Amino acid sequence: MTALGEQLPPQDPVSQFALFSKVDVPGRLVSENAVREQSWCILRAADGWYEVFYYEHGSRTEKLGRAATRTAALRLLGGRLLHADILNRRTAT
Repeated sequence: MTALGEQLPPQDPVSQFALFSKVDVPGRLVSENAVREQSWCILRAADGWYEVFYYEHGSRTEKLGRAATRTAALRLLGGRLLHADILNRRTAT
């Protein structure tokens, strides 16, 4: 719970990645609750678990895994994005 006057941080994945992991993620790169071409997607499956995968050319091309909670799914994807961000920084220098 928050005290009066305090606001919750934005709940969309891109804002949460920027706020908590300091990784700058373009909004077009992540899609929650919908499949979008050339995006990392977080979908809630019929069994209540969250599926995290990359979608391109009409299919799931890289499956990161499944998570029991939205927070765990965000952590799974955040770890993958952070790893890519670190590798990109190393090759850019």
